Amino acid sequence: MDASPEVIHDWLSNLENWPKINDKIRSIAVEGDKCIGRLEFKGRTVDFAGMVPEDNDPSNVICNIVVEADEKLKEPEHFSVIYEIIPKGRRTQVIERIIFEKEIPFWGWLLIKLIMKLGKPTGLTNLQQIKEHLNAAGGSD
Repeated sequence: MDASPEVIHDWLSNLENWPKINDKIRSIAVEGDKCIGRLEFKGRTVDFAGMVPEDNDPSNVICNIVVEADEKLKEPEHFSVIYEIIPKGRRTQVIERIIFEKEIPFWGWLLIKLIMKLGKPTGLTNLQQIKEHLNAAGGSD
């Protein structure tokens, strides 16, 4: 990305930017470093809560998310999205990792590999959306 690590860190830490990253978020209300909202999750719309813990480490942003249980989802789902921010001269590399609290079964990993290999992606990835929004906002210092 053509933005400084500090600009990227600040942009990713701003919870109001989450819907710009993920088009599955239907609504969000932000208060400080916490938010609540609704998102499309596993084919239905559910309530979620999220937060970005305050830290002084400009090399990553950690987004902790809990999706509430409903009639289909018997237990809340907990996961984290971690953005690793790596300076690369005039550019900055961003790596997105999603970490689920529950272990994904082996058949789930096989399905993900198959989709990644054969699937035809539509729309922009989260990282492409971040880059597009930062560029539109004049992402450089």
